[in-house]
Order: sequence, then structure tokens, then C-alpha cells
Amino acid sequence: SASTTKTTTKHNKTTMSDLAAAEKIKQIDASFKAQMDHSKKVWATRGREAQMAVHNARPKTWRNLKGIQLMVHECGHVGNRPFVWGLATVSIGCFLWQSTFDDKMKADSDYWQAFHAKGGGH
Repeated sequence: SASTTKTTTKHNKTTMSDLAAAEKIKQIDASFKAQMDHSKKVWATRGREAQMAVHNARPKTWRNLKGIQLMVHECGHVGNRPFVWGLATVSIGCFLWQSTFDDKMKADSDYWQAFHAKGGGH
């Protein structure tokens, strides 16, 4: 019984290390709460409900699509694949052709001199 009295009085005393430990625990709890709030925000963007919300925000038919959305939609159709391959081939070819356009070619080009060279054209 005497040993239990010593133990309880020993645990009732608060020391600086106990206060520091309590403060550390409060900081850890605050950190965990902040992480949980962030996780809840992330979880709200996932799952079936979030996917349905994103789906409902999209245009309902292809007639409501514009610009890049319409182009990507049309590229997904099997019948348009030859057109997509042709467009990609011509685009890549034009890019490669333009990237090899050196200064001599620019000097010989009436179009370049008329519209792009400094002091030319309009």
C-alpha cells in the first residue's frame, strides 16, 4: 500500500518534460486533423458520386461540344481514324518542314520576305 502511494504521488506531479510532451501531443493532433481535412477533400473528388458529378457537368450530346472537346470526340470514332491519321501525318510533316527552314530559304521565299521579314510586306 505504501508503494502505491509513492507511485500515485509521483504521477500527479507535473514536470517541464510533461508539459513539453503535452504540447507536442497537441501539435501532433493538430497535424493529424489538418491531414484528415485534406484527405476528406481528396476523397470527395473520388468515388462514384464524384464521378457522376463530373459526368453530369459535361455536355450531354456531341452538339454541345466545342473546339478541342469536339475534335477529341470525333477522333474517338472508328470511321474518323483515317482522317485522324492523315491530319497527324500532315501536321508532323509541316512541323518538320518548317523546322528545317533556314536563312537561305527565307531569303529566297517571296512569301517570307513579304509577310515575315523585318521591313517587308504591308
